[in-house]
Amino acid sequence: MDRIRAPAVFSQRKRQKGMHSPNLSCSYEIKFNKFVIFIMQRKMGKTRRTFLMELARRKGFRVESELSDSVTHIVAENSSYLEVLDWLRGQAVGDSSRFELLDISWFTACMEAGRPVDSEMKYRLMEQDQAPPLNTPEPEVPSFIASKVSQYSCQRKTTLNNYNKKFTDAFEIMAENYEFKENEIFCLEFLRAASVLKFLPFPVTRMKDIQGLPCMGDRARDVIEEIIEEGESSRAKEVLNDERYKSFKQFTSVFGVGVKTSEKWYRMGLRTLEEVKADKTLKLSKMQKAGFLYYEDLVSCVSKAEADAVSLIVKNTVCTFLPDALVTITGGFRR
Repeated sequence: MDRIRAPAVFSQRKRQKGMHSPNLSCSYEIKFNKFVIFIMQRKMGKTRRTFLMELARRKGFRVESELSDSVTHIVAENSSYLEVLDWLRGQAVGDSSRFELLDISWFTACMEAGRPVDSEMKYRLMEQDQAPPLNTPEPEVPSFIASKVSQYSCQRKTTLNNYNKKFTDAFEIMAENYEFKENEIFCLEFLRAASVLKFLPFPVTRMKDIQGLPCMGDRARDVIEEIIEEGESSRAKEVLNDERYKSFKQFTSVFGVGVKTSEKWYRMGLRTLEEVKADKTLKLSKMQKAGFLYYEDLVSCVSKAEADAVSLIVKNTVCTFLPDALVTITGGFRR
């Protein structure tokens, strides 16, 4: 089988500065020589396009960064046949019939199958008069309407049944890492995306499932797509293996220790709680001393039996004054 050196996609400005993409050193095995894919950046964005190109190359597809005579399949997202045709005219393409013009759903199906799938009618971009006949069954309309999902967390009901834990776990790891780096914008982006996915009454299995949902930025979409295709997030895995993240995770688990103190300890060369406790030069606050003294008790979860016992005490006390009062346990049951 042929091998091709993956072309890098980077801006002219970066070229002028002499910056190089790490992808230049990567080579991928081409398994499907008859398919040469070009992904349009229009309505997609550069980051997402670059991610999809690299994903396809890892799967064995040949993907071109620029539109060339060798391209056989053009993939577009949220674009009609006429919009793609108009874009091709702007690229001075006279005969567009030599290309297969396809919706992003065809590309997603190929990635899921790990091989090219037939470019059926449902994947093709067509003019109105080329559309399937009237007796063609209507596509199934999902009962869940994404446009009705509120962008505000306080207006969304979130149950304890999280159908998208593999995504939200990755988001929370990314959010925590950005919190440790004091990057509030990116931290909030992942936390908001996690909140939306926790609200969904079904598991996300394809990119179409999140179409139209609020708080789904490019970074969150990239993580979702990689988990759908690969089963895990390489970015989240990288964070979990990062020395700085692991140290901050330990430090902030101590009552009274925040990001600023963690940063100070890390710069001093400390990496674990054992090293912190062994350093006699550190001056700990009263809260931090209590945090270390009662560390094991504070980080352990409260059992359901303990929570029920506390609830009963509170209920009996409240009912002494308000016999009809309703007492309910809420929260994370942590001390």
